[in-house]
Amino acid sequence: MHVRIWLGGTAFDYRTAAAAVDNIVRDWRRKRWCTLEFVLGTIDGRLPKTRLPNERLFLGP
Repeated sequence: MHVRIWLGGTAFDYRTAAAAVDNIVRDWRRKRWCTLEFVLGTIDGRLPKTRLPNERLFLGP
């Protein structure tokens, strides 16, 4: 999935697993520490090359 995280007016685009996105949204609902966007499609259909930093932390319970 393509997730865009906004921090302080700067956008960061990442590729991430759907399970990680689910946990990020749960975390975000508890404390809204950023703005999240989920990009459903792009013109060329490509995902960002950069993976979400520490993505594995969002994959587990």
